[in-house]
Amino acid sequence: MIYPELIDIEEYLQERNINYNPPGSKNTSRNSVSIRCPFCSDNSNHLGIKLDTKQWNCWICGAGRNKGFLSLVTKLENCSYRQAEEILRPFTHSDMSLISIEHSDDLRALQGHFSLPDEAVKELLPLHRQYLEKRNFDPEFIFNSYNLYSVGNISKRWKFRLIAPIYFHHQRVSFIGADVTRQHSLKYKNCPPEESLIPINSTVYNFDRATHTIIVVEGITDVWRIGDGAVALYTKHATRQQLKMLSNFDRVFIMLDSDTITPSDIDRQSPADQLANDLAGFTETEIIELDKGDPADMKEDDVKHLRREIFGK
Repeated sequence: MIYPELIDIEEYLQERNINYNPPGSKNTSRNSVSIRCPFCSDNSNHLGIKLDTKQWNCWICGAGRNKGFLSLVTKLENCSYRQAEEILRPFTHSDMSLISIEHSDDLRALQGHFSLPDEAVKELLPLHRQYLEKRNFDPEFIFNSYNLYSVGNISKRWKFRLIAPIYFHHQRVSFIGADVTRQHSLKYKNCPPEESLIPINSTVYNFDRATHTIIVVEGITDVWRIGDGAVALYTKHATRQQLKMLSNFDRVFIMLDSDTITPSDIDRQSPADQLANDLAGFTETEIIELDKGDPADMKEDDVKHLRREIFGK
């Protein structure tokens, strides 16, 4: 048995080569997609499917009238309900339900309790303090504000890492560890997906401390520099889950790390441009380009000016 609320509708439509209008496009709400109705002579995608409830309805012939998605798949695939479940199983993901749930109690009931590494301590160790100071952060403020943890030298997996928990709707769902020695080849190490409530690439860092307007950056230290309203992708490219989360904000400013551009890269679309284009149909986007470095390297006065311009404070 599968749970319809966990089905990624767009992933299914794309994999089965079914043409559809994405959320927020012409005549399609931000919480729906639309396809051609298989029950009538529709030739212009008049059958809407709600992404949250997975109910569907044709605006022309009235078919569906908010029936469940499986009933539509049986028609599209000309199959039984049991066969429809098997077809949809690859497109059913446990993290999909978490994207739409607002209360931590519901999250815990669905997914169980999540714990940080046993060796992580709620104490700012000397080496970890030094790491933050060298990066021009206020160690106590950052450590407490972002609920960080320290791991010392007694650890095989997380030795000398600053553990940054990742929250979604105020529940801890994963974490990322920053190497405070700055000597490890892997500067940032993610909690494995199988050990997370939600895999890191299906979250954005600092999501709960953002409101209508956000600044999208790459790394957790970029967020620490800018503060509330900044969210991080952990890389330069957003996953489909992250795009869904970002599309819910009214205004999205994109400020990724600056990179050296080689002649062969000139004609390529930058990650910032790609992200802006992916979100343009759903929300207002703007790219902020840095001359050099990354947001974590910004001076305090520059951050204050940026925040006044974007957040008014």
